[in-house]
Amino acid sequence: MPAEPTCRLDPERFHRARIVALDDQPGNVRLLEVFLGEAGYRHLTGLTDPTRLLEVLDAEAVDLLLLDMRMPVLDGLSVLALLQDEIRLHGLQVIVLTAQTERETRLAALAQGARDYITKPFDSEELLCRIHNALEARFLYQDRASEAERLDAMVRERTAQLAETQFELVRCLARAGEFRDSDTGSHILRVSIGCRLLAEAAGLSAHEIELIRYASMMHDIGKIGVADRILHKPARLTPEEFEEIKTHCRYGVEIIGNHPADVTQMARSIALTHHERWDGQGYPQGLRGEEIPVAGRITAIIDVYDALTSSRPYKPAFPPAEALRIVSQGAGSQFDPALVTHFLAIHEQLRQLLEALAQDETPASGTG
Repeated sequence: MPAEPTCRLDPERFHRARIVALDDQPGNVRLLEVFLGEAGYRHLTGLTDPTRLLEVLDAEAVDLLLLDMRMPVLDGLSVLALLQDEIRLHGLQVIVLTAQTERETRLAALAQGARDYITKPFDSEELLCRIHNALEARFLYQDRASEAERLDAMVRERTAQLAETQFELVRCLARAGEFRDSDTGSHILRVSIGCRLLAEAAGLSAHEIELIRYASMMHDIGKIGVADRILHKPARLTPEEFEEIKTHCRYGVEIIGNHPADVTQMARSIALTHHERWDGQGYPQGLRGEEIPVAGRITAIIDVYDALTSSRPYKPAFPPAEALRIVSQGAGSQFDPALVTHFLAIHEQLRQLLEALAQDETPASGTG
């Protein structure tokens, strides 16, 4: 039995390697089958027809190809040309095992990705060493690829964790602002739900939908800078008080800051523009039409609808149908008319979600 070189990796892994021997002479293929079988290699496929090689490669992963050069139909160089993706991209190892000794053929085979070039008759121990080295290279390639995938998965997981942490900070900050202006703090959640639905209906990307879901929670964070006597006034505001209320847009931008994160940038944009109007009569910048970022236009509709259907110190809640009528009347003046059309399409779904949310928030009755 031929001697086997010492393995630097798990010996069993080498013995499980899938090897293909391609030679147009059946006797040569049979010799390799016996020789490698005695060396402990259990998965050898012998081929005498080079046109069947791609079929074998499609059926199962191959670690090593022992390749003859002088064959009918497809010679060895032609086979190497067909295997460039397997060699360059997937690490298939090829050892040329041939009687051809011409320097030009040897150089051409090596240039096309053959790992080694051995001429017949071969030294059995030398061939085993070269096979071992080729398989070791193959396994190291696979291990590096697996490690790269593992590290990539870790990076994706860590990125998702950081994003979730970032979104949770957004929620916490939004709740901190909302509790100064609401008994329940649920306004931000209702706006978030509505903005997500409207963004989906408007055809925004999945990434933009996820961002507006969280960034819209920050739309009124600037109210932290507005006096309680104005926020909780149980009557209509005077013109002077309304001017002070308007400052919450600028306060919001200052509180959110200018961090480069996508959610922060969208939150800044929404905080600044959700009181702009389609006709240019809004505040604080008097933007008109599509000058207003789409996230601000979406939040404007949902914010007004929720304000109409919610009780405030100065008014009772409007029925959903009445709030829907008011929003519809604002199309083309206060609101983007295309977005209002989308809002009409999702209104019933939104109403049901908000009713379910209200039921979840209702304290359970009992005798304490």
